[in-house]
Amino acid sequence: MDLDRIPLIGMLVRRMDFLGARQRVIAQNVANADTPGFKSRELSEESFAREVARATGGGLAPVAVATTTAGHMQGTRVADGAKPRPERSGDYESTPSGNAVVLEQEMTRLAETQMDYDTITGIYRKQVAMIKTALRGPSA
Repeated sequence: MDLDRIPLIGMLVRRMDFLGARQRVIAQNVANADTPGFKSRELSEESFAREVARATGGGLAPVAVATTTAGHMQGTRVADGAKPRPERSGDYESTPSGNAVVLEQEMTRLAETQMDYDTITGIYRKQVAMIKTALRGPSA
């Protein structure tokens, strides 16, 4: 049985591939931190968002946290009418040699990538466990 033919598992595999490629790019950035004229690189996550939209027919709306009482916390949802704050970029200068790699920024990206990968592999494991349970059938 080819698990990649199951849409959710296929998307998880592609996400793990993306995160692996992102980790390689980050490793190259760190390895070239002292190379004169080197500019750090980053992979675009837009391609994964497009893949999700394509796989779901583009009809997947963002999920909002339900609040039933005014005292409930809003979570990470942006308040109505507020604009999300853009990520800071371009705040760092390059070194006199022209190198624009900021190790702190690369380590942050590496940690984010590792957390995302751990999350995706956990979801993948759960999906495979559910398939195994379904294949075993009811316990007697």
